[in-house]
Amino acid sequence: MGTCPFCRAQTLPGDSICYSCGRVISGASGMDARAKGEFMRSPTRKARRGQAPRHSMAKGQTKRIGRRKRSRINQLGLVAFIAFIFFTPEAKQFVLAKWAEIEEYINDAMAGWQTYPLDAEYTVVRSVDLWNNNSNPGWLKESIPIPTDVVNKNSAVALAYTDGTEVPLSKIQEITKIELRIDGEVISVPLVSSSGSHPKLERANAITTQQNSEVWWPGNSNSSNSDYCSIRHCVKVSMDIAPNSHETLDFAVTVKSSSHSWWHSTRVDGKLDGKSEGVSVHRSGTFSEISERGNGIRATQFTDEMWYDRGGVSVGGLTYTWAIDSRQNTAPTVYQTAASISASLPSDLKDNAYAYARATFDWLNDNIPYDDNAPGMARGGEQCLAMVRGDCDEQSNAFMSIMRVKGIPTWYVFGALADPQFDEWEGHAWAYIMLPMSQEWCEDNDVILNDCYVEGSVDVVNRKWLVHTPTAFIDWIEPPSTGGEITDGYYFGGTQGGIDRLRSFYTEEVDVSGGTWDNKWVGEKLT
Repeated sequence: MGTCPFCRAQTLPGDSICYSCGRVISGASGMDARAKGEFMRSPTRKARRGQAPRHSMAKGQTKRIGRRKRSRINQLGLVAFIAFIFFTPEAKQFVLAKWAEIEEYINDAMAGWQTYPLDAEYTVVRSVDLWNNNSNPGWLKESIPIPTDVVNKNSAVALAYTDGTEVPLSKIQEITKIELRIDGEVISVPLVSSSGSHPKLERANAITTQQNSEVWWPGNSNSSNSDYCSIRHCVKVSMDIAPNSHETLDFAVTVKSSSHSWWHSTRVDGKLDGKSEGVSVHRSGTFSEISERGNGIRATQFTDEMWYDRGGVSVGGLTYTWAIDSRQNTAPTVYQTAASISASLPSDLKDNAYAYARATFDWLNDNIPYDDNAPGMARGGEQCLAMVRGDCDEQSNAFMSIMRVKGIPTWYVFGALADPQFDEWEGHAWAYIMLPMSQEWCEDNDVILNDCYVEGSVDVVNRKWLVHTPTAFIDWIEPPSTGGEITDGYYFGGTQGGIDRLRSFYTEEVDVSGGTWDNKWVGEKLT
């Protein structure tokens, strides 16, 4: 605040005119006068007897002072009224809620983001380079998963209402063609049907190339017979590699993929399918409600405290046991982290499944950096947290370990991830999660209770919360097993002798359509 040099009324910064007396108070001449202290100088004239000019305004000045006093009283009254209103519980709640919205808007605007296409069709090629730098023949027996169509939920419909209305499933990945390129030949591989069936071709009837490589696609077997798949659907390849030679094996998959969200939030772009049926902190059910959704199947299949045992093998000074472990005695860092995250939640959200999962996601993003030098075998969730670093597999292990402390179903997803332009790919792993809606929300919206839940994708290291993007190629989603042992069949899909093997990915024939959307990298304020 300033003061007019002529009438001494209060002024605001930047005022060029005094709004009390109307005199110009800025500009070159005004600045010169103030600098010289010539605030009340009148035009030069002869002195005369009588009242001084500044005092001749006393009567009017008194009126102005009176008005200013009344104005100040009114202002103080208004401030007092606002303060009274603000400090009522209802008003405080309202004001704080509005401030939270403003704060979230500011944080959202300042956060980094990644841009993704809404829809894309492309061919991703898993290329296997084989070198035999020896003078003796080498060999390879490769097991390649056959990818399948993927929908947004493992059920008949996305949501079912009590009046018979149903929200149909959304296809987030559709496989349109698969071919194997080997020995200069192209072999078409049949697709897995919508019912999950796939024709079988046993090794006895294998396709043989001109260089005597064998290709077949058998069913899976619980036995250790390498002629069968250790996962449900796969292509088997057996080939010899001549001394001092280089061979390639390309597995090309043509995919249609769409962005999809399982998160109901204003922060989710309205162009994404699934948003309206998604889950949120306000829609979420409790931990106890998980077993009351989907006939309790996911609660039975994917909540074990120990998951995917690596057998205690020691490599590079690390001992690899359970990849997912939520036991207090064997995974104390997981257990303590889970307790800390739970304690950080507001009192009314302690049992909120969504709040706990989202808080864990945000905590990992804030506290566990990506490890570019992660070991070849993925560290378990306990090791990832204890060492305060991890790559995609390891942070997924940490996330799922923390989820299973509270009995939230989580399971593995494997595939490959491309940049938004589909120029570069790398192998990738992330998690799927099942979250229930609350009984109150389900009943208020006439949704059949058993069907009132979501199954969504959580990619911790790429900050993708309950969203699928076309840049994520889903190669294999973990099926139920007794302890996750089937996951080993994906990690170790082949054997070799006398050769060096390198796997990579590249893209063919990309067609991006439907525009783009931005995924903001900012945490969620849980209230």
